[in-house]
Amino acid sequence: ARAGKGVSGLLAGSLAIVTSLPVAANATPLQIWFVRHGESEINLPGPKPVPDDGVSYPLTRKGMEQARALVASLQGVAITKIYASTRLRAIQTADALAFDRGQTLTLAPEAVEIDFGPPPVSPEEGRAVYLDLVNKWFVEKDADARAPGGESFADVQRRFLPFVREVMNRHALDSGVVVIVAHGATLGYLVPMLATNVPGDFALRHPLPNTGIIKTELRDSRLVCT
Repeated sequence: ARAGKGVSGLLAGSLAIVTSLPVAANATPLQIWFVRHGESEINLPGPKPVPDDGVSYPLTRKGMEQARALVASLQGVAITKIYASTRLRAIQTADALAFDRGQTLTLAPEAVEIDFGPPPVSPEEGRAVYLDLVNKWFVEKDADARAPGGESFADVQRRFLPFVREVMNRHALDSGVVVIVAHGATLGYLVPMLATNVPGDFALRHPLPNTGIIKTELRDSRLVCT
């Protein structure tokens, strides 16, 4: 990879900043759980007629049921704070949890899904664009590759990694669980850059299901996937 521009170069820079985190005053380390939203209209087969922004692509009926099941499964978990991507499907999923607990939801535009460019003409075209980018990012190590009108992997790192580092700093002295509700590609490809005990290609082999959870713990100023 080119110096300072490849995946490894950006990763090295991102981890160096985390070392100044304060030492937690309690014996229970903070946990950060990354949650994928429930099934939404964008996850269904067929063309996607509008861009993925604003109030497009809400949860499906199944997605709503998944959100309710997520709330039930987290009963008894001491949730300190809830953050959500600004995409409607993530807000709906996170709001179900926040409403159940009477907690305030904090929006995080930095956690939106990776922008792969304008809606494709066909699902086949969209899949071809996606697979080409994945190959360039993770095989050829070209973090600057992008589809026309979309984000590069370097772009996504520059918005998502500082956001998570800020959350780590903000809650370093807290206990309990911080929940971040976001998206499959953003979480699958970026969390391994923060939780260094997860292989970088893990998400390629094990896609995160809707309302799936990646559980991490803050240890010695670093995230460890548990």
